[in-house]
Amino acid sequence: MDLAELRDVRRMMGDDVEASERQFLSVLKDLKAGLGQPESVTVAISGLIAKAQERGLDTIALADKTGLSVVLVTKLDRRILAFKSIPRQLLRALADVLESTLSAIAEYLQQPQVFAAGARFRADESPRVPEQQDFFDAVRTDKSISEERRAALLALEESRES
Repeated sequence: MDLAELRDVRRMMGDDVEASERQFLSVLKDLKAGLGQPESVTVAISGLIAKAQERGLDTIALADKTGLSVVLVTKLDRRILAFKSIPRQLLRALADVLESTLSAIAEYLQQPQVFAAGARFRADESPRVPEQQDFFDAVRTDKSISEERRAALLALEESRES
């Protein structure tokens, strides 16, 4: 596929190709001029679901495009899954779907876990965020995921061990 065909595909997917290319060229120009460092290219994200919404995707669409379930997307967004257990292929898929960098996704997922957005608590004790869970344990116990997706995700564990 040549560059023109790739641009046409991106346009069909709703991307603003020209703006994306202008931004990329601007970053390169700044780097060349010594105004920026490669680390400054990483734009911090406020959340996976929020980033998906910026791209016009809801949680279900994000789950579909990454081969996850809504439950797993939500756990990732809240950073309840231990970063070290998340397969690199999944990190790349998230970066691609969210049109972000791998380092921005990794940086977000390594932050401390958070409560669900809008959660309200009435209790005598302070609420606690859940302990982080191994990604593959979460896949195994997710009752909402299809068996096909579960098998595909668990295959990533086997490829990691070999």
